[in-house]
Amino acid sequence: MVGAVLLAGSSGVAVAHTRFAVESPPASPAPSGDLRARVLDLLARSSGGAREEAWRRLGPEAVPVLTALAVDRATPTAQRALALTSLALVDPTCGAGSIREVLEDARAPADVRASAAAALARCLGLEAIPTLITRLKDREDRVREAVAVSLGRLGGQQARQALEDQLPMEEQPLVREALQRGLTLVEP
Repeated sequence: MVGAVLLAGSSGVAVAHTRFAVESPPASPAPSGDLRARVLDLLARSSGGAREEAWRRLGPEAVPVLTALAVDRATPTAQRALALTSLALVDPTCGAGSIREVLEDARAPADVRASAAAALARCLGLEAIPTLITRLKDREDRVREAVAVSLGRLGGQQARQALEDQLPMEEQPLVREALQRGLTLVEP
């Protein structure tokens, strides 16, 4: 929009001054609608093997959408678990906090928390070890299994020691197997 304004100068002469009002571009629709649709589409394809590059292309803007899906109790468990795995791909740095919260949420389904264990290991690498070690005593067998394997994949002396310490205390056969599998994954 262009507007002209007459200003009186100190000599009494009127000076024309043209003002240009800069109009801001129309607000784009909230990206969450389109972004949410793309996230849901990728989640649907993830069970068929959506590629990691597709997730990474979404970038950090997808973190709130994936986080909301991961913590929403109305979202199907399988979709919540995939959202956590995808969160680790989209933006490991931003996603780690949300993933840790889900892992530590005793009210979240065991499969979702198990997925969070693997996702946290992927996001943080060796920095995830202290958090994962605390989950070796989780009340859910499925979570303990996922943690044992994640610790084994991460490796290192701290992970090895935690797995060795937990093995004689574990009563559940499947978790014991996961602890042993984790120990075989840890490099000497």
